Amino acid sequence: MTKELLSQQKVSSFSTPASSIKTEHASQSLTLLERISVNQITTYHWSFKESLNGLLSAGIPAVGLWNRKVLDLEPAEAAELVIDSGMKVSTVSLAGGFTGCNEYAFEDAIADAIQLICFGGQVNAAAIQVASGPRAGHTLNHARDLTMEALKRLGDVASLTGTRLALKTMRSPQARHWTFLNSLHATLELIDACGHPAVGLALEPSLLLTEDNPEQLLAEIMPLIASVQISDWDSTEELITQFPQLDLLEMIHDSGYKGFYDLEVWSDQIWQSDYESLLSRVRHACQTEASHFE
Repeated sequence: MTKELLSQQKVSSFSTPASSIKTEHASQSLTLLERISVNQITTYHWSFKESLNGLLSAGIPAVGLWNRKVLDLEPAEAAELVIDSGMKVSTVSLAGGFTGCNEYAFEDAIADAIQLICFGGQVNAAAIQVASGPRAGHTLNHARDLTMEALKRLGDVASLTGTRLALKTMRSPQARHWTFLNSLHATLELIDACGHPAVGLALEPSLLLTEDNPEQLLAEIMPLIASVQISDWDSTEELITQFPQLDLLEMIHDSGYKGFYDLEVWSDQIWQSDYESLLSRVRHACQTEASHFE
């Protein structure tokens, strides 16, 4: 992946209002606590409304919405709850499945994704997370072609609703149910081949650990980063003294990322934990590291 592949119109096109945090003090640097988001996947057993109330009580400024929670309500009711809460929305998850996994037809996946994107526009979401779907018996090239066609069509919808698509990378074993994109570079190559200004990247910071020169890569791909998803959180520690992967978050921040850091943890241990205690620890960790993001 070279700078040339990621240049052209993308650098300017991706500098959209939806890609950064809207604040009355836009000229001031925000602390980590002001940029943290907690995804509803992390608080798995809370209802849609419980998650909003829990985050508000904990002083968490933003939420990542999960489609399954949205569908527990009418989308209009869910949107009204978000708007009335005053919470910012980092992402809405999860559109995709374009490869026909679970006998899900391509056009059905497109239709569901359009509904999710329109909902994201209603709640002013910065990004809509997208997972391609696994190969599902296709050749790799065919799976890529299906995903690119979907992203181009959905990118047009995202542009009209003022949001962006954030394509996810997942590593095995989790990936086998969700996507054939198992490496950062494979995802970047597909985004580049797609060539749509509303199609960006959902970056998992730990993926940078395998890069020889992560700072250089970040400088090249920064215009493409639509969301940052933090998946590592050790609930066994008695006291959080440093935010997980803080050095990587600092690197992303220093490279110019202005959006939210969304805590999206897929873990039975976290899902069975005390969510109020978890959010208190998240807030404490953010406050401890606040100076790093000023």
